[in-house]
Amino acid sequence: MYTLFKPSALAEKLKFLLLTLHVAGLWLVVPITSRAQESSPLSLAEAQAFAVKNALQVKNASYDAEVAKLTSDELLGIGLPQVSASLQYQNFITLITQVADGALFGAPGQEVRFQFGLPHNMTASLTASQILFNGSWLVGLQASRAYADLQKKNMSKSEIEVKAATAQAYHLALSLQEQLKFTEQTRMVLNQMVDETSALYSAGFVEEQDVEQLQLSLNEISNVISTLKANVRLSEILLKFTIGMPLQQDITLTDTVESLMNPGDVMSVSFTPDKNIDVMLTTNALRMQELNLKNKKAAFLPNAALFYNLQSQAFRQEFDFFDTSKQWFAPQLWGFTLNMPILSGGTNMKSVQKAKVEVQRMKDTVENVKSASLLGYEQAKTEYETALQSVNLSQQSLTLAQKILDKTNIKFKEGIASSMNVSQSTSQVLKAQTDLANAKRSLLDATVKLKKSLNIL
Repeated sequence: MYTLFKPSALAEKLKFLLLTLHVAGLWLVVPITSRAQESSPLSLAEAQAFAVKNALQVKNASYDAEVAKLTSDELLGIGLPQVSASLQYQNFITLITQVADGALFGAPGQEVRFQFGLPHNMTASLTASQILFNGSWLVGLQASRAYADLQKKNMSKSEIEVKAATAQAYHLALSLQEQLKFTEQTRMVLNQMVDETSALYSAGFVEEQDVEQLQLSLNEISNVISTLKANVRLSEILLKFTIGMPLQQDITLTDTVESLMNPGDVMSVSFTPDKNIDVMLTTNALRMQELNLKNKKAAFLPNAALFYNLQSQAFRQEFDFFDTSKQWFAPQLWGFTLNMPILSGGTNMKSVQKAKVEVQRMKDTVENVKSASLLGYEQAKTEYETALQSVNLSQQSLTLAQKILDKTNIKFKEGIASSMNVSQSTSQVLKAQTDLANAKRSLLDATVKLKKSLNIL
């Protein structure tokens, strides 16, 4: 039997995705079987650029960054002058009745009932306030800006991850296309041998078993080609799904495996932990914890605010507030408030101590992430070197397998080798072609992983 294609994790993931869409009844929304009129040429760089603009992961990170920026602006507005206006109208259907000692009005021993006020009252007011000092607000403003910066870094991380995922999907599609091309070439050669052997059998020079053996090999190769064609299509769908492209859009990959196997002198780039995106994110999280500690300490500080209030009031027997000949009364005042925390039962101090613990925890996390990023870089560099060696060895193996097949074909025509020998040699060539294609894809993926660890993707 031939063991020519082992579905990768990406292909398996895509099959699961397609099954999920089918079960959910979404084929009506995503008509994968329909074909677009024109095929769009797509290089790896173009696919990555498209993904950065259209992939859902990047879009969500962009939304988070935008919300964080607006939140920072919103908090800044709290510290700016606040002005509000109000208008209140009251109609006393029944005026308030007061009861007083009659002695106050010359009628001792009696209760005197009286009403005061007018039924129609209107008050217009204008109030302004300004924070003079509030430690929590100042720290909160710093924290909101740090959070906005954190979300920007998260968006950068999402772009890096999407670019890496796009490259892996693109590499998979190219690898399968290359395997398909090699296998079809081998089938053409084997098909010619079947025709020639059939003619020799008809002339009585070879046995029927020789024809059958070669035909069996040809059928197996045809079956492999059918599988490869299906997986090529699946890999293209996976690529379009990864970059956020409509699944019904036809694409043509313009890059080749060989054109992508020249990553430049990536091994000469030195690794700097502080430039690693995960380290930057964790460092930003440390900054957030330090600001949280600062905010807890700000609870011990006083806060002060300034305010001003202007009112205009009118009292009428009738609803004639628009009569400018009648008087409005305009009281106004200004002042300030000062709040000074004195005793909190120790809760503020405990909050500060807890915040200090979280700061130390995050400091330890930053150091751990730096070590992990260095480990990831070393692993990526080792995988790259191993994959490069594997490509060289696989290329040598393919060259040897092809030589063996050519010699076996000559011997078979001369009657020295059997059809079984031809089948075995053909199987070796196909396996060597598959191994080389997989080795090249592994090298491309290792290059992406190495660039990702260096933050140069």
